[in-house]
Amino acid sequence: MSFIEKNGLALKVVFSNFTYIGLWILVFAGLFLPLTILTEFIFFEPYFLFYVPEYQVVSFLSIIVISALTALVLSMAIYRIRFLHASTKKLRTGILGSVIGAGAGACCGGIGIALISIFGVVGGVTTTVLTNFEIPLRILSIGILVFTYFMLVRDLNRECKVKFDKFRNE
Repeated sequence: MSFIEKNGLALKVVFSNFTYIGLWILVFAGLFLPLTILTEFIFFEPYFLFYVPEYQVVSFLSIIVISALTALVLSMAIYRIRFLHASTKKLRTGILGSVIGAGAGACCGGIGIALISIFGVVGGVTTTVLTNFEIPLRILSIGILVFTYFMLVRDLNRECKVKFDKFRNE
């Protein structure tokens, strides 16, 4: 079985249930909206405005990718836990990888003002460092999420051979 077939079958098995499609949408929206508000792509005052400046396109696209990958990994991890009765101790990559990946991508941006007001000079220095390394941290986050995805696909392929045979013929 080729690499693409393995990924396609894992996605087909997980997202054949509409519950996981809804979970993906919920997690994606739950990450995307707060991150775009914190990074000031969405404004609510004086009126609703969605604006992505030209120099922030890479940052905006990284937020979309991080939100989508986190939703994908969490949906697949929850599928693995619920239907395969995998123990959370054995599930070393799914939940932890998505938390680390989403956290690394969300640590930058609009959080700086809160850090400065809470921690003073130390918060200012931290904000400067996080702002300078915002894109590399998000790339690292995407890398962690992609690694987690492939580990979940590998584990699902190993544990779901019977279920995959059902979907292979469709």
